[in-house]
Amino acid sequence: MSGAVIHWFRRDLRLGDNLALHEAIKSGAPVIPVFVFDPAILKSERSGAPRMALLLKALDALDGELRGYGKGLLVRTGDPLDVLPSLVAESRAQAVFLNRDYSPFAVRRDNALAERLPIPVHAFDDAMLMPPSHIVKSDGRPYTVYTPYKNNWRKQQKPSISTLELNSSHFHNLTGLNGQDLPTLAELGFKSSVETPQVGEAAALQKLDAFVAQDIFTYREDRNRLPIDPFAAERPVGSSFLSPYFRLGMLSPRQAYWAAREAYERAPNETSRESVSTWVDELIWREFYMQILANFPHVNTDNFRPEYNALDWRHAPEELQAWQEGQTGYPIVDAAMRQMNTVGWMPNRARMIVASFLCKDLLIHWKEGERYFMQRLFDGDPAANNGGWQWAAGTGTDAQPYFRIFNPVSQSQKFDPDGTYIRHFVPELQAVSAKFIHAPWEMDSPPKGYPAPMVDHSAARERTLAAFKAVKAGEAEAHY
Repeated sequence: MSGAVIHWFRRDLRLGDNLALHEAIKSGAPVIPVFVFDPAILKSERSGAPRMALLLKALDALDGELRGYGKGLLVRTGDPLDVLPSLVAESRAQAVFLNRDYSPFAVRRDNALAERLPIPVHAFDDAMLMPPSHIVKSDGRPYTVYTPYKNNWRKQQKPSISTLELNSSHFHNLTGLNGQDLPTLAELGFKSSVETPQVGEAAALQKLDAFVAQDIFTYREDRNRLPIDPFAAERPVGSSFLSPYFRLGMLSPRQAYWAAREAYERAPNETSRESVSTWVDELIWREFYMQILANFPHVNTDNFRPEYNALDWRHAPEELQAWQEGQTGYPIVDAAMRQMNTVGWMPNRARMIVASFLCKDLLIHWKEGERYFMQRLFDGDPAANNGGWQWAAGTGTDAQPYFRIFNPVSQSQKFDPDGTYIRHFVPELQAVSAKFIHAPWEMDSPPKGYPAPMVDHSAARERTLAAFKAVKAGEAEAHY
C-alpha cells in the first residue's frame, strides 16, 4: 500500500478541472479519494437540511463516477484532524492534496492538519479564478471596494481549464482501507421535505451549457425576475441557477468563465455581449466576497465596518419568527420567504428585498438573517451570504447607504407587477386583484387568514434612520 497519496474532497465534488485532484494524479501515485463527515460541521448552527440533502446526492454522484475507475469514494466520519492522520498511517500515504476553503474555520483546520501530519499537505486555489492574494492594490493591501477590484480582476490573465484523461490506474483500489456507506439524511440528524434538484458534475455542466446557449444573452434584463421553480425541466428565465453547483464544487469557476467567454465571442450584438459581461460580474462578486472573507475573517461574526458595532439592533424574536415563516403581512416578503422554505432557493432580487425588510424595517440584526439563509438555502455560501447580508444591512463592503431602504410595496410592484409570484407562494392572496396584490390591507375587506402588515414601512424607515444617525453622531463626537 506504500506510495499512495490522498485527495481530500470537500467543496470540490467533481473529477474534471479539479486542481488538487489532478496534481495528486500527476504525482504518479495511486490516489485515495476520501470524504470526511465532520461532526463539528454537522452540528453547526449554519448547517441546513436542504444543503445536506444536496451534499449527499452530490457525493453519491461522485462515488458513481469514481467507481468507473476503481472502488469509489472512501467515506469516513469524525474530526478530520483525527481521521486523516489515521488514514495516512493505514495507507502509508506520501502526501495529502486538497483545495483551499477560505472560511475561518476551514483555515484553522487546514493549518492544524498541516502541522499534525508528518507528510506534505499540498493546497490549491481551486474555488477561485483569482486567489485572494492575486488581486491587490498597488500597495499590496486587499481591495475593500468592488469596482476597483473588478477592474483589476478583468485585466488579469485567467487560468485555463485543467484537463486530464483519467483511467483506473490513477486511483487506489482501497484494499485494506475501511470506509462506510453514505449515510442517510436522517442518520446525519437532519430532516427535509425540500425536493433536491438534479446534481452531480454532469448535471452541472449540462445546466451551464443550457444557460450559455441562450439565456446568458438576456441575463442583464432578466436577472431581476422572480422565477417560481428554478429547477423545473423547462428552466425559467431569470438566473443561471448554477449557485448550488458552485457551492459544492460540482462546477468550477474556470469552466463557467470560459463558457461565458465563448458565449461572448458568438454573441449576436452588443446588447448580448453586455449581458454576458453582466453575468461575469456575478462571478467577480463571488470572488470579491471570498477574498474579503479570506483577508478579513472577522466579517464571519462581526460587522465589516466596526463603527456599526454600536448600532442599537432590536431583539424581537416574535417578529423574527414571523419573517422566517413568511407572515409579515407584506406579500412580496412573505412569498420570497415561503419560496426559500419550500424550494431551498430564492431569486437574488428577492434576497435583497427580504434582507432589507429584516434589517431596515424590523431593525433586526443581519446575523439572524444570515444564519437562517444558511440553514435554508441549497447554495448557502459563507462568503457570498455574509457579503450580501452586510451589504443590505449597510455594515459591509460596498454597503448600500444606510439611508437607502427598500420599500417592499414599490419593489413588489416593479418586479412582480401582476402578482404571479406572490399568488403562487401566498395562496391566501390568490383571489386578490392586481390592484391590491401588493398591499392587500388597502382593500375594503382584506383577505381573511392573511396578517396585516406587522410594521408601517414609513415609521420603520424613520426608526432605522434614527438608529443609524445615532451611530454617525457618536462617530462625530469620538473624533471631536
